[in-house]
Amino acid sequence: MPTDRLRAPAYPDVVRSDEDKERFDRLYDDLVRVTGLEPPDALLHAATQFQLGFDVRTPFEKRKRRKKVYGTSGQIVPEGAEPERPPSLDPPG
Repeated sequence: MPTDRLRAPAYPDVVRSDEDKERFDRLYDDLVRVTGLEPPDALLHAATQFQLGFDVRTPFEKRKRRKKVYGTSGQIVPEGAEPERPPSLDPPG
């Protein structure tokens, strides 16, 4: 955790683990430094946003990427014919 991040003076009851505290501190710090809210207002807004699931991440933190999911295309295939398949991701040969 960066040492220059503002820490919340208190945590709501829903903040239980150390990971939750870090997340809440990120929200609080962002509301004070970026949006310019006064600390008491930022504490209130951070509590609301935390409960709604908002999160603030630093630009250097990796985010999980979603896997591509291939579903049915909904195409109508004549009887006896095979539906088109997506191209293979395996190298040729």
